[in-house]
Amino acid sequence: MRVPVGNMIGQPGDGMEIVKSVFSWTCAPIGAACVGRMRAAFDYAYEFARTDTRSGPHLVIEYQNAGYMLADIKIRIEAARYLSWKAADHFDKTGGKDRELANITKVYASEQSVQVVYDAMRLVGVDAYTDKTPISGIMQDVLCFPVYDGGNMGVRRRQLHEMLMQPSYDPLALAENRLSLG
Repeated sequence: MRVPVGNMIGQPGDGMEIVKSVFSWTCAPIGAACVGRMRAAFDYAYEFARTDTRSGPHLVIEYQNAGYMLADIKIRIEAARYLSWKAADHFDKTGGKDRELANITKVYASEQSVQVVYDAMRLVGVDAYTDKTPISGIMQDVLCFPVYDGGNMGVRRRQLHEMLMQPSYDPLALAENRLSLG
């Protein structure tokens, strides 16, 4: 397509770099959105476990497996929350030039959000698949995250794998809040 010179962003040949920058900019907010949906599923499952007996003699939360599931869900939420915060901070500190953590955050948080909501559904039981709880709607929300904004397989291939193959890639840079590619 022909674009008038006055409407062009960047220089000819800069398109892929601009697209990668835009996708990287959205990664931390996607991570935060995943955290929010995971938290909503956790909150519902936690309240359910604290108040429901499923017609048994004990509250659901008193069963060891339910406690372990809630603990694992909470761990995943907090890991995704931390990655989202760090990705936003790192993006700012590197002027948006480093995309490694942004992409890691998008992949991790989006895939964990699906697993967390699924685990919350398993804890609540069959009602989680109905309109009796908000969890089925939350699952519909999170299923888009792994395929949204580039798709995780594409992010792995076009962003992370490509970066790892670069001779100038520094695997410790991210931990030290520096640019991964020199």
